[in-house]
Amino acid sequence: MKDKKESFLTNPTKKHLIIFGLLWFIGITLLTLSITDLFTESFFQKNYIMIYFLMIGSTMTTGKLYYNYWKN
Repeated sequence: MKDKKESFLTNPTKKHLIIFGLLWFIGITLLTLSITDLFTESFFQKNYIMIYFLMIGSTMTTGKLYYNYWKN
């Protein structure tokens, strides 16, 4: 019996990588476009600090997903 639970984050498949990679890219692109007002304003503004943390967190989680895929 396995003590460790398997999930898509700990044991991802190639399908998971493609789906979450595309979702991550689309999400980051839309957040960047909304922050910069279609690149008419600067990316670095104090008002959007929470969105920056959201972007960093999603990038780290997606990176961990890819790392677990290559590790397994």
